[in-house]
Amino acid sequence: MSQQSRNYTKALYGFDAVVQRVPSDAWDADSPCTGWCARDVVAHAAGVMNAIETMARTGENALPGMPDPGDDPVALWNRSLDSLLEALDTPGALDRRGNYWFGESSIDDILAFSVWDPLGHAWDLGQATGLQAHGSDAVAEASMAVIGANADMLRDMGLMADPVEVPDDAPAYTRFLGLIGRNPRT
Repeated sequence: MSQQSRNYTKALYGFDAVVQRVPSDAWDADSPCTGWCARDVVAHAAGVMNAIETMARTGENALPGMPDPGDDPVALWNRSLDSLLEALDTPGALDRRGNYWFGESSIDDILAFSVWDPLGHAWDLGQATGLQAHGSDAVAEASMAVIGANADMLRDMGLMADPVEVPDDAPAYTRFLGLIGRNPRT
């Protein structure tokens, strides 16, 4: 297991810690993601995981979709998480190379880049449902090192909001949230 896959797995489990605690009556609550409710945040996260799983298994590029969470977003999340982790456990999966989302890269590179998605959306889901999300400062630092260099491109693609100013001495997870356009003071 590489450091990138460790970081990605930690981010997934941080998101999972929020998903598993969402009250059943909170799935339609508005999230900080414009136009999305809590169940949409989970569907998006599952769609990203499903795309990474497909790439890890086949070597072919796959774009994230938005699977229907139906009445049980937790079940969708659990299935997607289990399938992705199984695919990543396949020998050689992390080293598989292909022409993926942003050009030639390995699955391990995709994981390093994708850490920001569950790390950020854990906070979004927590905000929507009144739960606290806890992001790893070490994982947030690693993610900022990767996506910081690509922030303008991600903003141009509509995947990231304008940054929110936070103190330079704030914890890494707080600075990460500011980088991706979340106001950690809300």
